[in-house]
Amino acid sequence: MSQGSSPGEGSHSPLRELAEQIRHLWWIPLLTGLVSIGLGLAILATDWTVHALAVVTGLVFIIRGIGLAFSPAYAGRTSGEQIAAGIAGVIAGVVLAAWPGPSLLVLAFFAGAWLAVSGSFHIVTSVSRRRALPHWGFTCTAGVIELLLGIWAMRRPEATLVLLITIIGLWAVLTGVIYCALAFEIRGATQGLAKAADLTRRDPAQLADQQDRLARLHAQGILSTQEYTQLKASLLAAHRSTQAGHEPGDMTSSGP
Repeated sequence: MSQGSSPGEGSHSPLRELAEQIRHLWWIPLLTGLVSIGLGLAILATDWTVHALAVVTGLVFIIRGIGLAFSPAYAGRTSGEQIAAGIAGVIAGVVLAAWPGPSLLVLAFFAGAWLAVSGSFHIVTSVSRRRALPHWGFTCTAGVIELLLGIWAMRRPEATLVLLITIIGLWAVLTGVIYCALAFEIRGATQGLAKAADLTRRDPAQLADQQDRLARLHAQGILSTQEYTQLKASLLAAHRSTQAGHEPGDMTSSGP
């Protein structure tokens, strides 16, 4: 959080800016999830050739990579790793879609390997940053599904086209549903962030209730430890100002 914001400047606080940023980006995982579900259902419902399946799987990789790179689940945090993973997903999708005449074995190994790598990334990132990411359970669940399906695809040398269609289709549908749920969770979290940013602008006499609300937001992972500490300090400063007989942000002066 910026040190240039005073405690009472809730409308211009970095926390409010973070809430606005996420509010405008929550649709990205929703759109990614809906497209993934649609493509997954199309994969499951169609008789594909190996080359056609490779192309559509590459398209799914590209869309999911773009969605990951711009995911608001990491907004305001260190986001370099998910941008790199998203770019890698786009590259993997382009390579798979442009592969000249892939065999069934190549498709199975390539798709399985990428799902395993992507799943491992989601699991490690989500678990290691679970205190900073309020919705780490969703991304971790998606990672587990990807990892298991990837291993299943790679460890079956007798893989058939029907089996690959099932694996890739299930992956696209299941993780798409998780992305949609994540989008609505992120949208709901913006309300908590906005309320937390407004706490220091309200009546400091309600100090205990406001501190309890901040503590709940911190426990839910919506507020990081740094944000929680700074907002709590702002509340205490506003309370002391009121006790001294000065309202926070009251810049009026007595008349002549």
